[in-house]
Amino acid sequence: MVKVTEVLVSPQLLLDSLKTDSSGSIVMHLGIVRPNSNGRKVVSIEYEADINASERELSNIANEILTKWGIQDIALCRRIGRLDLGDLILMVAVASPHRKEAFEACEYAVECMRSMKSVRKKEILE
Repeated sequence: MVKVTEVLVSPQLLLDSLKTDSSGSIVMHLGIVRPNSNGRKVVSIEYEADINASERELSNIANEILTKWGIQDIALCRRIGRLDLGDLILMVAVASPHRKEAFEACEYAVECMRSMKSVRKKEILE
């Protein structure tokens, strides 16, 4: 599952979407809007993106991870629009037979998602 949306998606939806018939580990990361950026107070963040282009980019990330780590399944969700403090920005869920690969794949997915070329970020600072 890959999704780019303005609407809040439940983390449980990502977990439920995973194929886990041979998994021994599920690792999940939830990225949220933090209150400070470079020592300045954050009011909100605005993300702009072409949904179709961003979902293609997420699919490429997911396929690379599935191949590189041999995990069973991965779900990626990226929010766009205006997000306030504490709002979910991105979610990654990885199912794998073993935890080491799941943690590595999850960390790699987060790094890739933070640097997506199809998403533009604007911080609203106090």
